[in-house]
Amino acid sequence: MSDRGFDYPGGDIVLDGRPHGQPFLKPLYGPPPYQYTNDTVLIVVYEAPEAAIREVLPRELEPLPGNSVALCFFLCPDVTGIGPHNFTMPCIPVRYGDYVAQYVPYLYTSTDASLACYREGQGWPAVFGQTELVQSNDKVSARVTRNGQEVIRATAEVGGELITTLDFLPLILYREFASVDGKEAEAAYLLTSTSLFTDLKFHGGRATLDFPNHGDDPIARLSPLKITAAVYGTMDDRYPETIRVLKRLK
Repeated sequence: MSDRGFDYPGGDIVLDGRPHGQPFLKPLYGPPPYQYTNDTVLIVVYEAPEAAIREVLPRELEPLPGNSVALCFFLCPDVTGIGPHNFTMPCIPVRYGDYVAQYVPYLYTSTDASLACYREGQGWPAVFGQTELVQSNDKVSARVTRNGQEVIRATAEVGGELITTLDFLPLILYREFASVDGKEAEAAYLLTSTSLFTDLKFHGGRATLDFPNHGDDPIARLSPLKITAAVYGTMDDRYPETIRVLKRLK
């Protein structure tokens, strides 16, 4: 008999405090950083109601003047450590004291590996959803479906001069570790991170955007008052280039 009251030699996996990834024998995703190659991206920038923006922001964050939202649709065919997937997220420019960044309140992603990696790794607010991007000449159609419903729909007409640089603010994410009983957070942080974007090939244009069959999905609260810009193209992305704790909440 062992000191645990039964004869058993123990398992082969040594839990030594290092991250192993789960399931142990075939982890869903590898360690960062992750290299995204030849992403196809549509970004629609618009003004949303201030009350709707404040509703999805932690109180530590102040929306910037203009109440902008950048809704980003991504097709990612080649990603190290995670694998091919697609995702869509709204990015809201905010201020934390003197620090200017963008906060992501929702993210729809298409695979179990990307869902687990985004949620466990950095605290991305990820749920399952499928992003589609279809280009026909200078016209682009985008949509996001979740649970069989079309949650987001966008169209864009793009063209003109090639855009090889874009200003991307750092990200702010909220990450928490809930207690086993779910009654409190054992640890919680606001994190900030940056990406290294390379080989950008975009064109600007105009767009439409709506949330046709959102059900009770809260993304529709960020409905557009006025669409101000759209860009469409391809790029590479290494994420995270940097990452640090902005504020320890617990």
